[in-house]
Amino acid sequence: METPLRVEAMQQDINYVEHNLWKMHPDLFLYVREDQLKTKFDSLRSTIRQPLLPNQFQLALASVLAQVRQGHMTLSPLISKFDPKGKDKVRYQKSKGPFSQLGFLWQENTLYLSKNGTLDSTLVVGAKILTIEGIQPQNLYAKYRPTFTSDGYNTTFIDQAFERLLPRYYQLELGDRDSIAIVFSDADSTYRRTIVRRFETAEKKAKVEAKHVATEKKDKSTEKKSDTKKQRKIFGYNANLKRMSKQLSFPVKGDSSIALLKVADFSYGSPKEAYRRIFHRLELCSVQYLILDLRGNMGGRLSDVKELYSYLVEEDKYQFVQPAVITSKFNLPFYQMKGLPGWSYPVISPFILPSAIVSWTKTFSKDGLNYTHLTGSKIEKSKAGRYRGDLFVLIDGGTFSAASLIAANLKVGKRAVFVGEETGGAASGTVAGVLPVLKLPNSHLRWRFGLMDVKPYYQVNETGRGVMPDVPVVRSVDDVIRAKDPVLDRVLKSIKSNRVDVIY
Repeated sequence: METPLRVEAMQQDINYVEHNLWKMHPDLFLYVREDQLKTKFDSLRSTIRQPLLPNQFQLALASVLAQVRQGHMTLSPLISKFDPKGKDKVRYQKSKGPFSQLGFLWQENTLYLSKNGTLDSTLVVGAKILTIEGIQPQNLYAKYRPTFTSDGYNTTFIDQAFERLLPRYYQLELGDRDSIAIVFSDADSTYRRTIVRRFETAEKKAKVEAKHVATEKKDKSTEKKSDTKKQRKIFGYNANLKRMSKQLSFPVKGDSSIALLKVADFSYGSPKEAYRRIFHRLELCSVQYLILDLRGNMGGRLSDVKELYSYLVEEDKYQFVQPAVITSKFNLPFYQMKGLPGWSYPVISPFILPSAIVSWTKTFSKDGLNYTHLTGSKIEKSKAGRYRGDLFVLIDGGTFSAASLIAANLKVGKRAVFVGEETGGAASGTVAGVLPVLKLPNSHLRWRFGLMDVKPYYQVNETGRGVMPDVPVVRSVDDVIRAKDPVLDRVLKSIKSNRVDVIY
């Protein structure tokens, strides 16, 4: 990381990226003309005239790749892993670093504190963050913003992406820290606080263990412990975020006709069993209004999102996505292998040929293009127990990838009313599917890009924009401070008035 790269080495890496991009990207010139992108690469080559550190080179090359405007494509900087030596190693692994105790909101070029997970009660949610270790977040945004992109010309994705990436950017600037000094501004006062790494104290550990033992005894007597594990496995429990991937609730006390289904991602749990249980519950409760919350859902498995869609369509049969466009049916299996570590090659080599044969059987050519079938690219029967009542979908800039695919189908198919902000993922589809991670030969930067052009079954006329809300509602900083949800409140208000049309 600290050794400068030779000019020749960087030129070779640029050529490597350009060659593979032109060779394997299935829709490279959707948002940028070929001559424009070629000029960007030529210009980059001409500016590399002296040795650079790997992460300096990453900034330059990532800025060129961002011109493709495909959000799944990333070029990651090199980051040193925090690995304390000796007896404190396990202790550090079970601790919480300074950034992991905080939540951030980036809005109108200003950084706010959105969550306080520290033991310092004087930290006020909603306070502005002026500097962290003397670095203004605005300077950080200006430096790293050119290196990442949404799908197409969407802008709502950018702020949420910066919020998620903020700790990484500060780590790149500062290295790993056990403490960080932050200058806050709240009302008319400015103050400085130091956030330190939190270790599990012996006293707290004893309390947690005692509580665990008591809970374990209680669970054993009522036989609930195994049931809890089963529920987490089915609905996809994320231990780090302490939330279920799929969670059904009834937001209005005493009214089971209104249900809220929050799908945080399409990556965890057992979707077939989870959705079967969820929609059976909706049927038992005679739910008339279902609110599907896809805000912050960055996508996941196509099989997961397709399963959910099969419970929401009105028709007896449906198709979720179109067959994906690929550049070559012969290279696809081998590019999948390229993203794997070298030590795994001897293990997986016996399976390469059978895997390639299966992949080839799914491909076909039409009108000069190569296609491959995906989960949901063929006509299937809708679920017999599917939901047929009124449907509302909550969306924002964090609705991306697979979440945007289902949003696009529901929107163009006129199945639901959409409330919130434009989705971060393009309504016309995304380049993803297979996402190998290639290590550049000299800089060793890791480059990820999609090999399949995945489009929803229903297509929109405008290219490059996300799914648009029927009713735009933006959550303000004040809403975050007061823990309000104006998007959900807008839907509940319209339902309560018994006039669903009032939402328009």
